[in-house]
Amino acid sequence: MKRIMTALAALAAAAALTTGFAAAAQADDAEAAAVCSAVAKEHRSVWAGPAVGDAVGSVAAGQAYDADCALVPGESYTACGATGDQWARVNYAGDSWGYLPGACLTWAS
Repeated sequence: MKRIMTALAALAAAAALTTGFAAAAQADDAEAAAVCSAVAKEHRSVWAGPAVGDAVGSVAAGQAYDADCALVPGESYTACGATGDQWARVNYAGDSWGYLPGACLTWAS
């Protein structure tokens, strides 16, 4: 009987631990999925990843775009009057997302 109770307690603890990890993962997903509005400072190319490479599209100066609320680290750049390595993931056309140097946008709100 003691062995059964110990096994049940271990099972309950494992279930509680799994639920805690699932809740933390859902919170991380919700934070990563947060979308903000950003305005392009100038006409710029948009790249597939957070580095200069083959352009996948472009943004127009003064236009607002949906963007992930958090910047991501990437290749160093000098653009829009600044040097940095933080990139913004922006929706530059419909369902098409790409990366723009973080210094090349301002947050709309």
